[in-house]
Amino acid sequence: MIILAILFFSLKTFAQEPNVVGIFYYKNILGQIHESPVMNSPQVTTIQCNHPVKVLESEKVKVDPSWKYVEVSDMKGFILADSLLPEKKVCFQGKYPKFWESLNLDLVQLYYWGKLFDQFVQGETKTP
Repeated sequence: MIILAILFFSLKTFAQEPNVVGIFYYKNILGQIHESPVMNSPQVTTIQCNHPVKVLESEKVKVDPSWKYVEVSDMKGFILADSLLPEKKVCFQGKYPKFWESLNLDLVQLYYWGKLFDQFVQGETKTP
């Protein structure tokens, strides 16, 4: 009986789920969740602005501070930390819903636009 209890607790510790740090929202029009914390890694899924993302913390997954380990639906992956906000914002899709819907983007187009926005570098120019 004692051996069974020890086995149960050791398996429970081994299969421990990552802790949820918080719920954040994606801030760009479209983007992607990656398999690993590298910009050119394969994508797990594409998300849109204001999509809720669970930020996870796990002892098994160590990530550079510029990336976050996240869960979207039942999929886990990595996303750039600066693309997440603690609160929802007014997105293009929400501000102009009729225009956005009139584009009739299919899944392949959403994937490619998400890939483009994911690679897009935002910030101020360094040229004079």
